[in-house]
Amino acid sequence: MTNEDATAFEIATWYDTWNQTGLDNLVNKIVPLNYATRYNLAFGQLVGSETSGYNVEMTGQYADQVKQQILAQASGVVIYAGLGDTGIAETVNDNNQNQNRSTKNIVIWLTDNGYSGISIDAESSGMSFVAEFVAQLSQDFKAAGLGIAVSVPWPGMGPAELYGNNAVQAFNDYVDALELQDYSSSGTPDDVPVWINAGVKASILMGGACTENGNAQTSLTDTQSWTQYAVQKNIKGMFSWRLDNDHGTQGTEEDVDPTFTGAKTIYDTVTGSNE
Repeated sequence: MTNEDATAFEIATWYDTWNQTGLDNLVNKIVPLNYATRYNLAFGQLVGSETSGYNVEMTGQYADQVKQQILAQASGVVIYAGLGDTGIAETVNDNNQNQNRSTKNIVIWLTDNGYSGISIDAESSGMSFVAEFVAQLSQDFKAAGLGIAVSVPWPGMGPAELYGNNAVQAFNDYVDALELQDYSSSGTPDDVPVWINAGVKASILMGGACTENGNAQTSLTDTQSWTQYAVQKNIKGMFSWRLDNDHGTQGTEEDVDPTFTGAKTIYDTVTGSNE
């Protein structure tokens, strides 16, 4: 794949917002922000009330500073607010009862705060509401130029089992990217066919690698081969969890001396670069 072709292949990653060390690494300009074009900030939640509706709240104390550093240093990147389960069910219910007012709140908050979209990483109580949630968001998000990603846990189970029988249609109609977060020994090459065979468009699927230290870390060999698979199958792209803690040299100490070799492996494989 040439550099020109690679522009259509999205590389996304996550960055934490709760760790002073991760912010310091950005401030000290040691983080290679050219390895991705989309950054999901971990994590936010949906909070609100029955009187005002629901909206995004970033829970990490360094969220604004991390966002500002990335935008200042990396030309052309976009930043998504990462959302967990909290508040998804309540937001869907509020939208149904109040003419989609929470969606309007979310759009205003994202645009006012410099975010280009959301990545929904529901892994428990919110999962059954995700398909309806993205349908509620879609029209106003498109009008505002905002994107919708869903970060999918246990993707080998397939869309219907994880998100319900309406998920395939909802994702095809309303979602820009599905990040398949399988960090097992099989990973992307096993998961992508499950989702395509279920009827999900290949053009919204992203393979995934775990680059942070720990038991779930994807080997560099698998990271490379899964990225090659993603390129060959012409899916949307690859994402990694997470750049701030990418292959650190200090064991499981968060954000301490990351080497960024996971993100570099994805980038080099996509662009054909060995720099």
